[in-house]
Amino acid sequence: MGREGFSTVRVLVCALLIAVHGAQVKTVEAFELFNTEIADVENLLNAKQYADADSKALLLLEQALQQQQMSADTFSALGLLLQNASRFEVSKAIFNAALERYTTDGELNKMASTLLQLATSERHLSNYSIALTYVRRAMSIAQIERNELLKAKLNLELGIIQQEQGEIETALEPLKQALRYFRENNMANEMSVTLLRIGEIYSLLNQATLAHTYYQDAFDSIEETQETRLLGVIKTRIGALSLKTGSVDQAIRAINEGLELLLSTSDVGAIAEAKMLLGRALVENGDTAKGRELLQEAMQFADSSGQAKLVKEGRLALAQAYMKEQSFELALEEARTGTIDARKNRDLRGQLSFLSLQLSAFVSLGEFKKALDIQSVMQQLREVLLDSENKSAIEGLQAEIELVRQSRTLEKLEESKQLALAQAERENLQTTLFWSISLAALLLTFLVWSRYKQRQQTIILRREVRQQTLNLQEKNQELERAYKTLEEVSLRDPLTGLYNRHYLESQLPGEIRRSQFSAKQSPSTGKTKQDLLCLLIDIDHFKRINDDYGHIAGDKVLSAFANVLKEVFRQTDLIIRWGGEEFLVVCRHSTREELPEVAERCREMVANTPFDIGLEKPINITCSIGFSLLPPDKEEDFDTAWKRTFAVIDYALYATKLSGRNGWVGVIETLKTPREYPTPLDTKFNFPGSSIATSFNNVASIKWPETLEK
Repeated sequence: MGREGFSTVRVLVCALLIAVHGAQVKTVEAFELFNTEIADVENLLNAKQYADADSKALLLLEQALQQQQMSADTFSALGLLLQNASRFEVSKAIFNAALERYTTDGELNKMASTLLQLATSERHLSNYSIALTYVRRAMSIAQIERNELLKAKLNLELGIIQQEQGEIETALEPLKQALRYFRENNMANEMSVTLLRIGEIYSLLNQATLAHTYYQDAFDSIEETQETRLLGVIKTRIGALSLKTGSVDQAIRAINEGLELLLSTSDVGAIAEAKMLLGRALVENGDTAKGRELLQEAMQFADSSGQAKLVKEGRLALAQAYMKEQSFELALEEARTGTIDARKNRDLRGQLSFLSLQLSAFVSLGEFKKALDIQSVMQQLREVLLDSENKSAIEGLQAEIELVRQSRTLEKLEESKQLALAQAERENLQTTLFWSISLAALLLTFLVWSRYKQRQQTIILRREVRQQTLNLQEKNQELERAYKTLEEVSLRDPLTGLYNRHYLESQLPGEIRRSQFSAKQSPSTGKTKQDLLCLLIDIDHFKRINDDYGHIAGDKVLSAFANVLKEVFRQTDLIIRWGGEEFLVVCRHSTREELPEVAERCREMVANTPFDIGLEKPINITCSIGFSLLPPDKEEDFDTAWKRTFAVIDYALYATKLSGRNGWVGVIETLKTPREYPTPLDTKFNFPGSSIATSFNNVASIKWPETLEK
């Protein structure tokens, strides 16, 4: 090689070194930038600027996902930071990103730890069924990995979830298992938390002496460690127990001590709970004004952080305070609001608590007819609650049985594999020993026989390996089928067999992005089948069917109505039971011009179909429809696009009902140029103009909600 060749090589090597160095510098710069952004989020949380901190964290998440340069551990640290500040909704998004990275990297233990954090966030948001799913997934990994510490932490979380669900006695078993491990390994903080939770269970069971013993043990186990936050929480719980037993002065003193400890920490959630307890104690002691002020302050924080349980407790305390002051109208207002919130959250126990307060208020006001109505509703709710508890117990037992079955299957596979290897080694040893003894006498025969024997062993081993491989594949297929079955159950409405909201939330973002991408690729062709059509369908006068024929007849109508929708729409369309008598349909690979035709076909099919409800003659029903292009205008952000679309179709559905029902109103597309006389729909949603279609005489005959109000 000449001088020119060496020069070329040197140039290439230098270029390569420069490129590598540049990549390293960019990685370091990105890492430093993310650390700076996380520090900014922490500063906003410390300043109690929670909305700004949430926005900053979500923006950082989006940037990290696009650049693929933030590590899973960094995601996890940011999620813990937000979770400790009671920003549970945002922490869920961060932990999900970390879980995805850990799954890609195959880090099972970190996957399980992240699932545990997700369960904690969901529990604080009162999403107990989702939290239990995360705990069981993590427990399966912990058992496979034989991670006893993680299993103990998961048992602690499981016990807390079951306690907050009202499964008091069931919660004791996992908590005691966790306590046993923490004691054996001298883990003071975890042991204290577990003792605290067991004490709360005995408090709920009205065993005050036993509950106080556990609280005191929890306090004593960490008193020397100076864990201020945990000491403060224990003090407040001791105060709550004193309040429950009627020792109000002692309760106020203990809660004040706990609150003073907590104020020196950054745990805003625990501070809010302590203020809530102190407010209840002050109201009980006669200092109503200050007590109500603390209750409202704690409720405001709980509402901003999405903690429905804390809001419910505060509202109950306020209503009870008003009852004590004999301000029955104010107590009724709080109880009604609490009942509505509990119904939205599907909290049957919460509904019963607030309805009980309404009952007392109506009796105190002398409105005995309303009190009897409330009592009737409470009886119905108690029956529903009993059915729900039985169903939950069965589902929990099935999940535990499945978990044990999977663990035993894995253990049997491992034992079978070890036995096969041991058998092969034993046969190999016997063969070697036999031919070693015969080597001196029959060397030639030994060589021939040895080769034959080795060949036979190879065949046997291959057969056994093949059989074990087939068994393993069969077990994997069984596990995959079981997982798909569980996933199918969680994504479908049990009454109609249609998909539910969870399925729509998982599918819709991808469909909107696909539609918007296709629109950008071919902007000049407006009639390509790339549009998404969204229809909100409501059964007219469904309440009348329940009132006249009963809820069983109503269920039959809903099931038959779902079958009609399956006939009207294509298999590729998403048919969702939205809630009650409302159904939502998303038509894929369609054109916006098809909207009126699809809506009319649906309306006509429903109107012409007899519905059998078990009487001599079937009944006929009608439906009202609101529809729109999804999204009506080109929104890039999914949340904005979906919320805007749903608001439009809900508004259009309302207009259909006001205009006489058994019809449809909807937006085919929005216009770029403003109209001289915009419709109320254009005004409400700030559209320059829109192409509106209706089954009524014309657009002018539509009765819009705003027009009716005027």
